[in-house]
Amino acid sequence: MGRKKHKKNKKEKNEVNLKEKITEVLELPKEIILNVPKLIIMGNTDIMIENYKGIVEYEENCVRVNTAIGIIKITGSKLTIREITSEDIMVIGDITSLEFLR
Repeated sequence: MGRKKHKKNKKEKNEVNLKEKITEVLELPKEIILNVPKLIIMGNTDIMIENYKGIVEYEENCVRVNTAIGIIKITGSKLTIREITSEDIMVIGDITSLEFLR
């Protein structure tokens, strides 16, 4: 059973590598083709996350957002969600750290 899982993981990696190469050659947006989030950070007060899946935690000092590559954890103070749509979310406040949790 372990061999099947190993073969499956190797096949998935090859598919991702092929998608990455095609994306680079055709100059297509990676966030769309590879289903990865795009982060736009303005100073230490605003962060926009495009292509997210949902909100895991929302508190004044911590916001955790689910994405295809894992959880993005934003910590700071006076954090609020300024804007939220089906495609993107904007968090504002005094951002002190940003972590990628897998």
